Amino acid sequence: MGSADEFTPLSQLTLGMNKCRVRVRISRLWESFNPKNDISFGLDSLLIDDQGETMQARVLPDDIEQFEDQLVEGMVYALSNFTIEDTRESYMTCSNELTMYFGGQTVVNKIEDTDLIPLYSFEFINFKDLRSRCDDVSVLTDVLGHIVYVGELEEVWKKSRLIKICNARIQNLRGRELSITLYGDTACAFAEDMHEKGQEASVVAVLAGMRVESSHSVCSTTCSDYYLDLEIPEVQEFCANLRIQQENPVPKKSPAQKLAESWRTIEQLKSLDPEEYDEDTSILCKVSLIHIDCSNGWCYLGCDTCQKSMYGAPRKYKCSRCGPIKRPIQWYKLKAKVQDATGTMNLMIFCEVAEELVGVSAEELVEEIEDDDEWYTLPEEIEDLLGSTHTFQVFDKYGSRSWSVRSIMDDVSVPVPAGTTAQCKEEPVREGSINIAIPSPITTQCKEEPVHEGSINMAIPTPVTAQCEEPVHEGSVTWRSLLQSLLNARRSLSLRAALPRQKIGRSPLGCRSLTSVCEGMTGSTNSSAML
Repeated sequence: MGSADEFTPLSQLTLGMNKCRVRVRISRLWESFNPKNDISFGLDSLLIDDQGETMQARVLPDDIEQFEDQLVEGMVYALSNFTIEDTRESYMTCSNELTMYFGGQTVVNKIEDTDLIPLYSFEFINFKDLRSRCDDVSVLTDVLGHIVYVGELEEVWKKSRLIKICNARIQNLRGRELSITLYGDTACAFAEDMHEKGQEASVVAVLAGMRVESSHSVCSTTCSDYYLDLEIPEVQEFCANLRIQQENPVPKKSPAQKLAESWRTIEQLKSLDPEEYDEDTSILCKVSLIHIDCSNGWCYLGCDTCQKSMYGAPRKYKCSRCGPIKRPIQWYKLKAKVQDATGTMNLMIFCEVAEELVGVSAEELVEEIEDDDEWYTLPEEIEDLLGSTHTFQVFDKYGSRSWSVRSIMDDVSVPVPAGTTAQCKEEPVREGSINIAIPSPITTQCKEEPVHEGSINMAIPTPVTAQCEEPVHEGSVTWRSLLQSLLNARRSLSLRAALPRQKIGRSPLGCRSLTSVCEGMTGSTNSSAML
């Protein structure tokens, strides 16, 4: 068979003609072709050496006849007189930057098998990382998961061709599902294999050489293959963890429970690890709009179907996703700065969500523009939002900590779990001063009593999401006793403090701090006792 010293590792190959010999296993073998016209690109293979290194190899179409009977998937070969070139820009099955090419001079010798060379090699991708590979076919994707659904084998028309198709879904250990679409011979073989195993069978699948369509779905290519219950360490570890989960099932949470548990403050949002969530994760937060940056405008021209930004010459617009369209639409693009009691952050508010917030479409506001400067000036309808408080459901599409608003949930009553609201803050209490914990405006609602002639009209903050329990010190006044004293003062004093009228869409101006309320009653300020 020859010693390992006679062979050069794949990792040491360089560009150009190589007179050296390599010992490799052909882990996978397939013919690449254009499915639109069946034109062959060549006979491709994935090679593995005894160091576990991989490299893709190609036999060009003119040389396929010479090698197709010599090369067998799974066998070990000694190869020499091949050429090494830079990797192609698309449809590669491994991340090696070099590719081996067979030519008429290439020598292929089948040699004795060896356990030193693995049978398989995969570059598995976590489901949450698939979004980074959407529409990127430079390197194809390998995924691993538990099969939870297999559809019927069907025939469908795809780009003027009638092809076989099989849809399936796999699930990872965190319960996230991934849609799988297999085409042609791969679909037929997969459907048959799963039929033989039966509907009740628990099967773990490896799908190799897949193209990522979205963060939720992958589809097969001419490079793709699948493996069921493969005996490799990754699958064995997956199966062991899967059995533990099946033996100790965790009760599923209702959508309402999941929503209630998604509350976060700005501080908590900023500290989230992108590894802990994906673009499907929606988080609730209650924030106030304090600024909208329109230095780059507040709207954009986009596709009327997918809302993607447009490009092209006047009167001829083209969407990179949907192709040419007749009439693009002006969509909102609001770069908002928001705050709660824990801090500030930026939020993007797009399209229909922004339209719901503003109350009028971007198209209507654009029609009112008379001067070019108005493209970079906030219309009154948008400016009126500043100061308003909303409950937003937000998400991070790309895992880059850039949060966008998925929906507005001002009219939905969702309980706020303890620990996710802003904390009450206290200053040191001096003897004889008022000892209170003042809830932040984000977690406090303002309630007003009917105004009687000769009484004080003021908003009394009522804690609704967080309660502050604190010891009562000698000479201090608790929150409850303070409220009672304020109510008594309202009835006894003849002073009427008229509050300014609140502008629609802004924060309640009547929700003043207790400091200002007490100032109006006593004419003095004890700054050491108030926040």
